[in-house]
Amino acid sequence: MIKMIVSDVDGTLLSHGYINPKCIESIKKAQKKGIEFVVASGRDYYGVTSILDPFDIKCSMILGNGAQYCNKNGEVLMNCYLDKEKLKEILPIFIEHQTPYMIFTTNGFYSTLKPEVVRDRFAYRGKVRFGNKMEDFLPGGPMSDSPACQIQQFDSIDEFIKRDLEIIKVEAFSHDADEIQRVLPYFKDMKNIAYLSSYPDNVEITNEYAQKGLILEKVIDQLKIKKEEVIVLGDGMNDITLFERFPYSFAPSNGEKAIQEKAYQVVCSCEDGAVSEAIEYALENL
Repeated sequence: MIKMIVSDVDGTLLSHGYINPKCIESIKKAQKKGIEFVVASGRDYYGVTSILDPFDIKCSMILGNGAQYCNKNGEVLMNCYLDKEKLKEILPIFIEHQTPYMIFTTNGFYSTLKPEVVRDRFAYRGKVRFGNKMEDFLPGGPMSDSPACQIQQFDSIDEFIKRDLEIIKVEAFSHDADEIQRVLPYFKDMKNIAYLSSYPDNVEITNEYAQKGLILEKVIDQLKIKKEEVIVLGDGMNDITLFERFPYSFAPSNGEKAIQEKAYQVVCSCEDGAVSEAIEYALENL
């Protein structure tokens, strides 16, 4: 019998700001049966709760691709933060290649770039990839509370790493996937980091052990849950460790090819209710 459902957000549960109502219904159905629903995302805590709160879904969360595990109240129960000294190696690569980036921390979002530059580049990427409107990211717009719109600028990396905060991840992005692909080789031999992409036009850098599948193994060990009692869902390469470590993995039909190839089962697209289809299958067959 399934005791836990673990789902990615973007591209798996959420499609261009839309969650199929069937998914909400199936999640709540599973929760009423005593099955724990867990989100596993590259997002931060507010980035997840802002999506789920309107549907009155409360759940535990794996955040920053595995840098944090929080309970439903937002309390961090496990963490695996990036060594701040690594910023001395990581940031110059993005700065030299003029690749926009933002640092997710336990106390806000930062970049050496001007806040409006990060916001506008992120907004343009959203326009190209998701069909968002540029004005959505301006003050008062529906996307104005996203991390890219809350950037605090700093000048000195040496000064920044002395601050009282922890690094969840560094995310670089572009409307042009080739721009991201050009910087990836620089991270291939960098020690003590993991770098994965939610989409081809971004890269997210974390502690090498801050990966969804790794932290989930620790979570279920504490909860005395077997891997065979868990289903996992994801669509991107930042979900790969979930698929490598858990036998019952489900990929939406819009997912990356490599993810679909590793999946226990490929279900319908995110937009058509992939999470619902996987949950209903699990309730009936696992």
